[in-house]
Amino acid sequence: MDEEFELLLDPEWLADGDDEDPPFEAVIGMWPRQPDGTTGRFRSNPEYLPRYADSPSDPIDALLRLALAGDAEMAQLQAVLRDSLVDLAMNGDGRPLVDRSPDDVPCLIVTTSAPHRRRVSAPGWRQVALEELLAILAADGEALFNPGGPAPVRMSAGFLDETLRAAP
Repeated sequence: MDEEFELLLDPEWLADGDDEDPPFEAVIGMWPRQPDGTTGRFRSNPEYLPRYADSPSDPIDALLRLALAGDAEMAQLQAVLRDSLVDLAMNGDGRPLVDRSPDDVPCLIVTTSAPHRRRVSAPGWRQVALEELLAILAADGEALFNPGGPAPVRMSAGFLDETLRAAP
């Protein structure tokens, strides 16, 4: 029995014709579709290659951009956030780096991949899961994801907590 998948494609990839399948390197990842119609855990594609310098660098980056454009469901973003590690910028004194968002809100600085880390000047980095990020973030705190990138997004501790609790 062939397994079916819901694909997360690089939004920069465009098919030349109606029947053209995407090349595997244009697939950022996929959700296996269960026989009952639900989707399983997201699987990243280690062979994904961003097409352009501003193409999404990773699944979270891609879903953030698609969600901002209204082309992704929040549940998809939350499912990938729950299962991913992110990079937390650290001060030279070992504490999380706090900076202001474009709308002037103090935020922890978080990136989703190496290309985004290169856009941030930070003395150090710490890779964390969502649970650890929430433990560091105050209950009313904010995290700025991928500052300096094409689609920076500010997320509240409340949204991240809701994301963690929405686990299947």
